[in-house]
Amino acid sequence: MEAARGPMSNSKADPPALRIANAVGLALDRIAVVIATSAVVVIFLALMAEVFVRYFTSSGLGWPNEVPNILFPWLIMGGIVVGANRGAHIAAEFIRGQLSRTQLRVLMVLIHLMVAGVFASLAWLSLGVIQITRAQVFPITGLGQAWAYTSMLFGFGGISVASLANAMRVFFAADPSTLDQTETEHMT
Repeated sequence: MEAARGPMSNSKADPPALRIANAVGLALDRIAVVIATSAVVVIFLALMAEVFVRYFTSSGLGWPNEVPNILFPWLIMGGIVVGANRGAHIAAEFIRGQLSRTQLRVLMVLIHLMVAGVFASLAWLSLGVIQITRAQVFPITGLGQAWAYTSMLFGFGGISVASLANAMRVFFAADPSTLDQTETEHMT
């Protein structure tokens, strides 16, 4: 892969594994952004509806108070998956600067594979938490608390998938040190 095309290139010259990793990463990124954005919008609209009803009738709807409990975990996990996929995480730059390209490639691939394994196991464990919380319900909406805890499955599974895609990108990158450069538009 040429440096001019960037880490998310989908050129026909790229190996199929890299094209698949980039497609999976892009799909995961878009899904996580939609989840996080939707959570913010729905929380805002529900709480705004509660404010309006309370202001005009001096009684509340009730259910909007449970919406943040259900959707806030989805907002957080969506953001975490976006950060993991885009490489917008804390990195030890000193160590990275001391390694050759080959050493850095090996280190980064191993780290991404280790992260993928750890978070895949956390996703597996979250299935047990979801099963336990299925019987617990929010009193007003009657929704099971498993809806909120399912965000753990998405978040941990998403981080695992993003790490596998990033390992593939590092493996095929001309210069692995350029992959985790945060774009200036995401720095504010």
